Amino acid sequence: MRNNETETVSLATFQEEHNKTLSAFYLPENQMGYSALPEQSLRYCDEDPDKHPIVVLVDEVPVGFFVLHIGKAITPFTDNERAILLRGFLIDHNHQGKKYGMKALKMLPGFATDLFPRKDCIVLAVNVKNVVAKALYLKSGFQDTGVKKKGRSGWMHIMEYRLSVD
Repeated sequence: MRNNETETVSLATFQEEHNKTLSAFYLPENQMGYSALPEQSLRYCDEDPDKHPIVVLVDEVPVGFFVLHIGKAITPFTDNERAILLRGFLIDHNHQGKKYGMKALKMLPGFATDLFPRKDCIVLAVNVKNVVAKALYLKSGFQDTGVKKKGRSGWMHIMEYRLSVD
């Protein structure tokens, strides 16, 4: 890979050709409780057509992954029927610390609006112990709603990013 300044970060819907790289993603044990690896998330996406797998690419090579979830199943996180739930956002351990997560999150509102033009916000839940991720979300324009929910790995802050919708 080239120097970080000349690399092109982009978001794309998951394609089968991404599978090999995504299946090699790794997270250290201290991050595993916060996000599923892409292989597991993709299985969930296969079972639910409202879950849309998205890949973070750097020069067309997958470095990150997340799911955009719509529909009634997101109601534990929001009452807003026009919301998109951001799930399982992660950057592969080998690519962390290179600002790819920040760049991807800055692109996310436009990408999500193109994909789901009738939606008006992106919601996420971040574990209260995951202070690094919460700080990243705040820097990317997400706001803490002040709501906390109990999740499978403990308490979570509910955050949202308001989209401008016509």
